Amino acid sequence: MQPKHLKYYLLGVFISGMILFIVLQFNSSQNIRKLISGNEQLLNELNVKNELQKLQTSIAKTDSKVRGTVISQDTLNITGIEADVALIKADLNEINKLVMSDSTEKLLTQLNYLVEEKNHFNVTVLDSFYTHGKWSAERLINAQKGKRLGDAIGVILHQLDSTRQTEVNRTVRLIDTSGQRAQNWGSIMMIFACISSLLAFLYITTRIHKQEQLIEALDKSQQQEKKLAAIKDQFLANMSHEIRTPMNSVLGFTHLLQQQPLNEKAREYVAAIENAGENLLEIINDILDISKIESGMMRLEPVSFSLRGVLHAVQTMFRLKAEEKKLAFNVAIDDNVPDILYGDVVRLTQVLVNLTNNAIKFTNQGHVNIMVNKLGENEHTVRISLAVSDTGIGIAPDKLPAIFDRFNQAEADTTRKYGGTGLGLTIVKQLVELQHGALTVESEPGKGSTFMVELPYAIGELLPENGENTNDHILSALHADVKLLVAEDNKMNQDLLRHLLGNRQLHYHLVTNGQDVLNALSKAHYDMVLMDIQMPEMDGYTAARKIRQELHSNIPIIAMTAHAMAGEREKCLQAGMNEYLSKPIREEELFRLIEIFTGKISPPDTHAGNGHLQPHEGPLVQLQYLKTLSKGDTEFEHAMLQQFVTQLPEDLGALKKAIQAEDLAAIRSTAHNLKTTISFIGLDGILYPILEPLESLEASQYQPALVAEKFATLRELSLKAMEETMAILL
Repeated sequence: MQPKHLKYYLLGVFISGMILFIVLQFNSSQNIRKLISGNEQLLNELNVKNELQKLQTSIAKTDSKVRGTVISQDTLNITGIEADVALIKADLNEINKLVMSDSTEKLLTQLNYLVEEKNHFNVTVLDSFYTHGKWSAERLINAQKGKRLGDAIGVILHQLDSTRQTEVNRTVRLIDTSGQRAQNWGSIMMIFACISSLLAFLYITTRIHKQEQLIEALDKSQQQEKKLAAIKDQFLANMSHEIRTPMNSVLGFTHLLQQQPLNEKAREYVAAIENAGENLLEIINDILDISKIESGMMRLEPVSFSLRGVLHAVQTMFRLKAEEKKLAFNVAIDDNVPDILYGDVVRLTQVLVNLTNNAIKFTNQGHVNIMVNKLGENEHTVRISLAVSDTGIGIAPDKLPAIFDRFNQAEADTTRKYGGTGLGLTIVKQLVELQHGALTVESEPGKGSTFMVELPYAIGELLPENGENTNDHILSALHADVKLLVAEDNKMNQDLLRHLLGNRQLHYHLVTNGQDVLNALSKAHYDMVLMDIQMPEMDGYTAARKIRQELHSNIPIIAMTAHAMAGEREKCLQAGMNEYLSKPIREEELFRLIEIFTGKISPPDTHAGNGHLQPHEGPLVQLQYLKTLSKGDTEFEHAMLQQFVTQLPEDLGALKKAIQAEDLAAIRSTAHNLKTTISFIGLDGILYPILEPLESLEASQYQPALVAEKFATLRELSLKAMEETMAILL
């Protein structure tokens, strides 16, 4: 049996099986319906026999009452005689309904007449007894009319009973036959189902076995593919190193040679050597880029950047090249396009450079234009269009689908005339798709081409004059290549971490919950994660487990928590974290851990002042820790104190609301946040003993009066600390 015909055979078997099953089911259903009908008929016959018996009993009972009344002359015997007569008539009517048929119509007519006569006779006897006395009634009874009527009724009832018994026997035989047939058809259906199930099981197990063999072969193929990919990557890396080293020497000596006195012919040769060397380096870069993209090694590194700044840099880069070919080179950006965007500026620049370079290379006269427009915008993202158009040689319509293929150019002699590898547009297309964008082209031979790129970007925030990116908090210091992901939801902690990491000019990205940590790690590379434990939406423990189990990442994770309970460090390590950093955060310990787990650290900012303000001598507020962190930065100290004054009433209000609602989860969470808020001004030694019992509060230990008392003490001390802080600010 040929595999391609197998599906038709299976379809035929399935249809045949379904038809057979329908036939079996139809016959089985028919016999079951007959069985049900027979049972209903049998029940009806049994009801008839019961009604006949009841009628005979009622007539006998009425006769007995009438005779007893006459013989004993006691009228109590005839109590309820009217009800008995009515019951006889009701029984007779029921018999008429149940038994009425052509074969019993005559018997029923006779029975109705005889019963009516019997009732009339009993009434006559009673009337005679009341009117003329016992002797007259006995004479009527002795006349044997009542006996003859009773005997006739008995004969009729016997005949009806015989007739119904024959029907009962026939019904029983029908039931037995239908039941046997239903059982037989059921057995056939069960056998058919067993055979079908067995065949289906055998077929499924056979297919599973074949599928397992295919999966095993596929696994081996994938392993082989991975080995080949690793070999290819290693080969490309080695070749890159081996080729770049001598090429750098060639280009270096070429530059030195150009500085020597040369005749015209020698200068031409040196220029040719330089041009060939630069082209060779460009080929190497293109091959490495395409290799990294296809192997999944090309990662996006989003930062906030100025779009107009990028375009200005591209325009500056290619202005001289365009002027050499006497081309007009213009860059136009629509006014409604936002300037500060969040995305991979390096890849955007690479796309623009490739497209602009091609446009100038294939244009001998006319112009090259870059036009930027906004396609759409919502609250957080914008989609922009970048069009690079030229008046160059153009591309034939039938060649357009192939221009993005690797090592492919529109015409066979393009490489010979203009040079290039045929990889530039392939790289551009893949870089655009890597950024979830789209690339299209419109062209006409002899009239030029327009390449249109659509890319989505998040809207960034304005960059301060000192170059700090407040949107994603990535500092632009080039000498420190540590890149940190910081998860912290407390505003004061965020300000502290900005200050500490900013002084060291470290690159970092700040998020506020565990889900944002997972999203950030899936989009970009980081050297380490600083993870707060208690955060909204997803806490630090859950985020750490998901990083290890779902993202399969070994990135170092440092827990940051205000918990001071025993076993907290072990709990963090069990969740997959590498180390534990207790709050309030100590600068030396923070950077020690960063250095240990990344192996990279930058020196402190030499521009930061080293002077220390004298701490304020107050009974509660102690500023030593804050001043140690600030390293003399009074603006930072002032901002943190203002943040404390703003944050503390909010936290106290939230705690009061949670206590009034007896919401234990909210009490614990708010108490934890308060520990961070008050730690910066030296209140941890005074207020932690109040907050820690609230932070670990359990339902079994909850005492409303005690909690209210602790809150009152906390509120009193906090208000006093706020007064001292306000005095410091003033």
